[in-house]
Amino acid sequence: MEAERQVLAGRPESLPPRLAEARYADYLRQRLATGAFSSKGERTRFRLRIAAATALEEGGFQDLKVSDVCSLAQVALGTFYVYFRDKTEIAIDVVMSFIDLIYEQARDAARGAEEYDAIYRTNLFFVLAYRTNPGLVRCHVQLQSQVPAFRSHWEPRHRRWQETLARSILRSSADPSLTHERALKIGAALEGMVFNYLYAAAVTRESLIESEDSDPAEMAETLSVLWYRGVHAKDPDHLSTRAGDAAAVSARS
Repeated sequence: MEAERQVLAGRPESLPPRLAEARYADYLRQRLATGAFSSKGERTRFRLRIAAATALEEGGFQDLKVSDVCSLAQVALGTFYVYFRDKTEIAIDVVMSFIDLIYEQARDAARGAEEYDAIYRTNLFFVLAYRTNPGLVRCHVQLQSQVPAFRSHWEPRHRRWQETLARSILRSSADPSLTHERALKIGAALEGMVFNYLYAAAVTRESLIESEDSDPAEMAETLSVLWYRGVHAKDPDHLSTRAGDAAAVSARS
């Protein structure tokens, strides 16, 4: 699909894959294979992170066991405790790193694009990345609701993202009365729309949204048109043009 190729294009094969095309554990494995580590200990710590990412993707936070992480990493149980206090600490480390990377790569996907296309490419990236990493997306929600220590890491990062989003909305909006506080609320509403829609599609797989023939590009367009309308109170130009063409055809017939 052309839209997916545009989002995923231009990445040298020597770099780890984007999360739209690979699970986070596979991304980390490629980093392990190609990266330089300052010590054997740092390499062991990284192997434990890969193992935890694999276990979290497959089983979630609640069922995570330190023994399973050690088995996947092929290290002794005592080795784990040299690097991490418990399963909660390694889960926070892995899930926060995953979230940081997914936002970084989403920004990369939109870089250089015009406004609607940037919105669309960002949303398409999230559609693909959530589909590829549903277990870690679920873990994010589990940790956010159950682990205060996770929230202390997540909330400042999320607030920075919301501030960036509000500034973008202020730059894009033609409404001279729009305040920063109002832009924050609009951004939070739009972000919530995208997250909950994609969570239902990728994680809980609600049949109304996700089916065997669901098209990622169609999902991304639905979300992007609603996002654009939420900021500009009008359709993006390509929809306006399409509606005008349809009206002209109807008038001639």
